[in-house]
Amino acid sequence: MRTIVNRSHDPFYNQAFEEFVFQAFPEDDLFFLWQNSPAVVVGCYQNICREVSVPALQRMGIPVVRRSSGGGTVYHDLGNVNYTFLVRKDGPVDYDRCLLPMVEALNAIGVPARKNRVCDIAIGEQKISGSAQRVSGDRILQHGTLLFQSDLTALDQITTHHKNDCIQSKGIDSAICPVTNIREHLARDMTLEEFQAQLLAQLVPGDAPPLTLTAAQEAEVRRLRDEKYRSWPWTWGKTPAFHYEKEGLFAGMPIRVAYDAKKGILSGVTVDCAALDSAEAAGLLNGARLDPEGLGALCCMLAGDRAMELLSNLL
Repeated sequence: MRTIVNRSHDPFYNQAFEEFVFQAFPEDDLFFLWQNSPAVVVGCYQNICREVSVPALQRMGIPVVRRSSGGGTVYHDLGNVNYTFLVRKDGPVDYDRCLLPMVEALNAIGVPARKNRVCDIAIGEQKISGSAQRVSGDRILQHGTLLFQSDLTALDQITTHHKNDCIQSKGIDSAICPVTNIREHLARDMTLEEFQAQLLAQLVPGDAPPLTLTAAQEAEVRRLRDEKYRSWPWTWGKTPAFHYEKEGLFAGMPIRVAYDAKKGILSGVTVDCAALDSAEAAGLLNGARLDPEGLGALCCMLAGDRAMELLSNLL
């Protein structure tokens, strides 16, 4: 087992980094740690609008990133540590091959962790880690979160209490579990940097020199970041087909919005509200992309300084 260095906090770059390393080092078993600046990371098959309040994220300046593995939605910040195993497939695929060594490593550095459910790690009944997998050929990518000193209030508000019940979809919903930070349960306190160093020492032999990407390889990661992970087709175009219907208020008046979305394109849009030109709204929104920035621009055309209020009724 070796490690590879990634000091980036860019959530789009870090998804591209994982994918690049997964493909570029097919003979190596690798384990590495990494961190994202605040971001919401959704599973490959999830409906973003179902999982989080997109207008709220826009107001907070928090980006949404779609990863290449399945599983649920997670909130990352710099109090959270992410880990990745890249290993050869050896027999039936299960989570324990990577999850149990992680639990053992956590125990060895004083974290009273245990495996919980299929792919979670918990302290008592409170979750500290969720994980997901991607399999390609004879290789497995398994990655997960480790809540060390995350802003649990933000996590709770962003990814737990904003399930959008206006959406009917076959996308995968995230499970809701009570969570806690690792640091609160340590017998001896340590900083996040100490936690990372001790965890890495448990999982990677000290005599194994770390890998680093060349300048050309880093350029390929940036290309993948920009062409895939920052792109509309990957982030929004992969949204599972869904039907949306909501009754609310706009400009103090009742509003009803309904539409279908397939491959990220809106169709069959109806907008009923006395405070809007409903025909104009439907005309602009039919065929529009499921994209908060693009829809926000259309809302500005329709509602002026009430654009965000209208957008909150559309997503």
